[in-house]
Amino acid sequence: MKIVQRSLILLFVLFSVSVSAKKMSEAEKRADVITKWMTQKLELSANQVLKIQVLNLECEQEIDRLTNEKAGFSCMQAVRDSLLQKELSFKEILTDTQLASYKKSKCELKEKLKKMFKRL
Repeated sequence: MKIVQRSLILLFVLFSVSVSAKKMSEAEKRADVITKWMTQKLELSANQVLKIQVLNLECEQEIDRLTNEKAGFSCMQAVRDSLLQKELSFKEILTDTQLASYKKSKCELKEKLKKMFKRL
């Protein structure tokens, strides 16, 4: 029963996010891709999905703001710092196993984002 309930919640969240994808900003699209990837890769619970979704969106919006305000090395440092802060926040949401898996696989996520947003 719990598995069915979890699956239904995840399907609802993913469906809701994909239906609204047509109206999304670039930050929202990136956050959506990251959240979906993490949901599948890390087998997140419904509660974790909601928290991760908010955190990813906040971070991606911050990155957009930084890239509009800064340039060059200063921008690169600020974006890196924002991503590091997000990863620190993951410790409060993910289990140790999930966090280790994320760290091990985040290069895969970076490549996926590069490919997806190169086409846009």
